[in-house]
Amino acid sequence: MINALNGFLVSIDQNSLIINVNGMEFFVEISTQAASYFSSLSRDKEVRVLTKYVVREDAALLFGFKDSFERDCFNQLQTVPGIGAKQALKILSAISVNDFIKALDQRDISTLSRIPGIGAKSAQKLILMLRDTLVITDDSPSGVENVEKSNKMWADVVDSLAGMGFDKKQVYKTLDKVLKDESEKIKKMSHNEAESYIFPILLRRLS
Repeated sequence: MINALNGFLVSIDQNSLIINVNGMEFFVEISTQAASYFSSLSRDKEVRVLTKYVVREDAALLFGFKDSFERDCFNQLQTVPGIGAKQALKILSAISVNDFIKALDQRDISTLSRIPGIGAKSAQKLILMLRDTLVITDDSPSGVENVEKSNKMWADVVDSLAGMGFDKKQVYKTLDKVLKDESEKIKKMSHNEAESYIFPILLRRLS
């Protein structure tokens, strides 16, 4: 997997850029949001482009992103049936990651439906599949926090609280804050000990 490219921008347009890495030039497809960001950078300084390498039957494509949040959103979009890499990039071109997550959070079908290629049914599908995966927090960069890793690591805790009737999205937000507040104590514990420690804290904060 090519995680990132570090080099100098050769050219950039609305949907792609070319970056020179030690004499080798790479063609990278990007969103218009990313194009705006990279266009603002100096051509004389080395830049870092986060990437995702996608291999299809008919092509091998390299996609680039301005930050990890855009890439995380790109990856999550492709978990929705009917949305491939190209469509995911079109969505990220039409709306910022922050605004996209807010639309999911607010179940804003109207805003999502205005994205080219996304109708009302597709908007409902996006909300259903991604609303609990991508979460907005006040203190995360760009206001967006991807909780995919937390989904896996703390799945038992989250599922237990959701089974008690708590909103899963709110559980994730509270979990994020608890993990930050209690990080010094938790890092000294085994995972099982950490689960037992944070569960009652989560329960108190959610109640």
